[in-house]
Amino acid sequence: MLRIVAIVRPFRLPAVLTELREQDLVRHVHTQEVRGYGRQKDHLDDYGGDDGLLAFLPKIRLEVLVEELFTAQVMEAIARGARTGRIGDGKIFLLRGAPVAEV
Repeated sequence: MLRIVAIVRPFRLPAVLTELREQDLVRHVHTQEVRGYGRQKDHLDDYGGDDGLLAFLPKIRLEVLVEELFTAQVMEAIARGARTGRIGDGKIFLLRGAPVAEV
């Protein structure tokens, strides 16, 4: 099993989950609300809100466990669901190594 970690815009989460469901290759999906800072530095005025926290924008972190054979397909599905074409759409990371044990 490989772990894919993706950081995406919160409003794109339903589209990403739809794409993953259509693939029917994913065994486990975990989500977490996070805040991040990236290349969108000059686009912060689009987000408004608290001036003290403008450097960190709300994002969703997904962790997906997938069989190695299907890694590329799952990463493509996440990219299709998350892509808006604007700076700050997110990142996808592939982490090798399996969980130690399932509980």
